[in-house]
Amino acid sequence: MSVLMLASCADDESMQEVLEEEALVEQLISAELISTRNAVDIKLFLSLSGLDFPLDRLVYNVQVWKVEYKTMYKGASIIASGMVYIPEGVDEKFSYLVFAHGTIASNSQAPTQIPSNDIQELVFAGMATAGLVTLVPDFIGFGSSAELMHPYYIEEPIALAVIDQLKAVKELLEQEKVGSDGEVYLSGYSQGGYVAMATHKYIEEKGLESFELKASFPAAGGYDMKGVRAYFFDQEIYQQPYYMAYIAEAYRAYYGYDNELISKIFNPPYDEKVLGIFDGINTDSEINDLLNDTVKVLINEAYLTNPDMGVYAEISKHFEENSLLDWIPNTKMYLYHGDADITVPYLNSLNTYNHFIASGAAPDLVSFTTFKGANHGSGVVPYLEEFFKVLIEMEAPL
Repeated sequence: MSVLMLASCADDESMQEVLEEEALVEQLISAELISTRNAVDIKLFLSLSGLDFPLDRLVYNVQVWKVEYKTMYKGASIIASGMVYIPEGVDEKFSYLVFAHGTIASNSQAPTQIPSNDIQELVFAGMATAGLVTLVPDFIGFGSSAELMHPYYIEEPIALAVIDQLKAVKELLEQEKVGSDGEVYLSGYSQGGYVAMATHKYIEEKGLESFELKASFPAAGGYDMKGVRAYFFDQEIYQQPYYMAYIAEAYRAYYGYDNELISKIFNPPYDEKVLGIFDGINTDSEINDLLNDTVKVLINEAYLTNPDMGVYAEISKHFEENSLLDWIPNTKMYLYHGDADITVPYLNSLNTYNHFIASGAAPDLVSFTTFKGANHGSGVVPYLEEFFKVLIEMEAPL
């Protein structure tokens, strides 16, 4: 009888543990351990890569995970995905670092789809080996949600995809008995800069229970959507026309515009092409080849002349709604941009910074760093080096 009772109690205790664990899982759907990377190997790669990372701070082995989690898109619950790099440590409490990637059009470029030996994956592992749980979301429209149109430069669904991955990873850490202090850092380049700032704004305005935002590091993003549009329209030649098409098609899909609006934004034959080229297969360069880099050839003259009037009023309103100028940061924000960037205009970042300061943001909270002579491509490396050094000093000053 005593043996049976003991077995029964053990079963009850096991069941209680299962129920308690299940109760913790609200966001996380699945987690797959892909690999474990050795800190020595990561440091060797980074030293050979030429990246100026603080190698003496890179001490933790790193587990590489793929996660699926619940998030919201247009009022419905969907499954999103991303990568997470978890440092291994005993009795440690790690902070979170989100790195939001730049603009991609092909699903093959999503973080969960790139090869394990890709340089990006190794850089993310390098960030984690400093003792940071590093999250890299696919974003809605890629990975596990590839059937959806990516909500490109649309504030709420982009921020939610980050917020909900943070919640899911917190649940994963609890399952794996990994400690965390709940502190969060946000980073990203190009579109990722916009995502970092949008997530910062979301957290300050709506809160995020169990987490504490410490700082964000947005770089080279288009934070003022009307400002981005004005820059596009002011160019005779714009070498990345797929950006203009991407924004228009993403807004059409998300807000439910009639297809006819696309024909009033783009001249034929490009209007019909825009409706079909963002299929998750075509890459950015392939889409550029299908469009035209002469702005007046690509864009309807009526839109160039009166972008806020008539049939364009609705998309203009949504540009304003998704611009990140209607708030004042109250947590540290470090803005970065190269002053030779002709892809995403440098002035968009500088004007955003000046707007924050003029609106009352504290100069000791919001800063702006210019990378002299850096364009959109060449600004990536100095950004990675600079923001990571600042972050490491904030996290664990010598």
